[in-house]
Order: sequence, then C-alpha cells, then structure tokens
Amino acid sequence: MNTFVGAEYVMANALIALKRRGTDFITFERLREIGVKIQSSFNEKGLDAVILTSGSSISTAIFDFSDYFKCEEIDGNPAIFIQKDTTITDLENRFVGYLPVDILGALEHVQFAVR
Repeated sequence: MNTFVGAEYVMANALIALKRRGTDFITFERLREIGVKIQSSFNEKGLDAVILTSGSSISTAIFDFSDYFKCEEIDGNPAIFIQKDTTITDLENRFVGYLPVDILGALEHVQFAVR
C-alpha cells in the first residue's frame, strides 16, 4: 500500500535544512526538483511511497498550514517562507516523526538534496 507524503512534509524538511544554512525560503520550482529527487530515492529503495509536490499540492499545503508557511514572490517566482513566529523546533515537532520509519529515513536525504 502506498504512503502519500504531502508537500507540507517536504516543505518543512527542506526549509529546516535551508534555514540551518542561512536561507529563509525555497521556490516552488526548487521544491518540485527536490520532490523528484526524493521520489527517485524512494523508487531505488523499493519504498512504496509517493511524494506530492505538484503546484496544487504545494498551494494547498501552504493554505492548510498557514501558521507555519507563507508564500511570497521572489523575482516573479513563488517561494515558500517559514512564518515569522515559527521556529525550526516548531517545524520539527509538527512535521518530523509522523511518517513510517523507512520513509523518514529516506526524507533525511532532503538535507543533501537542498545543496
């Protein structure tokens, strides 16, 4: 049975990794690229999981989790930011640890994908 990994999990993990490197945002385009890399990693490992990082999935996640994320444009490109009053710890508490262990292990590769 497939596990569906929502855009909010990819966004949170990517923004955590980026924030630790001093970057406050990620563009939709870059998030989709990371989603493809993670999906490829899942496929290579034989994990039955699907990454949901289409434009509509991203927009829905921003709306549904607006207390964590906001969208602004950078040079005409939509980008996702962490809300001003949200910390990395808040993101970790909400979005890290709620997926099956094998999926979480593969999601750790987000840190490498954001380079």
